[in-house]
Amino acid sequence: MKKSSVFSFLGIDDLSSDNIDFILKTSALFKKEFYEKGSIIHCINPEQTKGLVVQLLFAEPSTRTRASFEVACGRLGIAITSLWNLHFSSMAKGETLEDTFQCLIALRPDMIVLRCGGFKSAESFLRSSPVPVVNAGLGTMEHPTQALVDAFTIQEKRGKIEGEKVLIVGDVLHSRVANSNLKLLTRLGAKLGMCTPEALSPADKQAWKDVERFDSLETGIKWADVIMCLRVQRERHSLRNIGFSMAEYRDNYRIAQEEMDLFRKDGVLLHPGPAMRGVEISNQAVDDPRCHIITQVENGSYIRSAIVSLMLNLEIKSP
Repeated sequence: MKKSSVFSFLGIDDLSSDNIDFILKTSALFKKEFYEKGSIIHCINPEQTKGLVVQLLFAEPSTRTRASFEVACGRLGIAITSLWNLHFSSMAKGETLEDTFQCLIALRPDMIVLRCGGFKSAESFLRSSPVPVVNAGLGTMEHPTQALVDAFTIQEKRGKIEGEKVLIVGDVLHSRVANSNLKLLTRLGAKLGMCTPEALSPADKQAWKDVERFDSLETGIKWADVIMCLRVQRERHSLRNIGFSMAEYRDNYRIAQEEMDLFRKDGVLLHPGPAMRGVEISNQAVDDPRCHIITQVENGSYIRSAIVSLMLNLEIKSP
């Protein structure tokens, strides 16, 4: 299967069109083979992964991304070491992220998967890393592996990405998921719209200038083929500090049964998780058959297996 090499993967712009095509096609192959055979190890030569070690460094909480990288590596026969409970790391003693990162590099893993709160301060040492690095969520900048999960899920459930109308709803300002989806889905030919409070609108107006703005959630939903509901990033701000309450957010931006009644019958509802039920999305919307939050979680393992395959230059064979 055709691919071109990539060293570190910190943002969507690090991927060529061939890289993206490889990841999406390999994910589809892995999912098909896993459903049919309960394994994907036969899709590679197991000799390729003997002795390989991937180090996970998660300096922010994570369930889906961390667990799916662990599953992804395990299914490929790659050993994992994971540093995620920082209370038991030297960072709890005051060691900086950069010093922790340099210690992990000294152990010479074959790849590092990193999540941390700040990106601008970390970018210089990440870009100069002698070990390939994958961004598993850096600050409010990007979360490119999640965008690939979302694109794969849209393609799977809608049959295509090009021409699809994707409405992004909620806290765009603080969403690294939204930033990566803007870059990826636009490259793949989707049309993007957004519905967000002015105070949570993206700071980079130029990057979002071609995205259609909907002041009314009702109007946006009637326009959309796909709704991408975002998480309210409470750890990065207080809604009250930016001029409105959680109740006001819920009343104006929650995806509930009334909104689903307006949505097209074959539409796709997504959320990167964790979902704040009752504020961002209602129980009824989560239970709607058009909601594919759990599919996104499942697809995360196949996408991240494909990303690991790309980063470590594994040869993929179609059985």
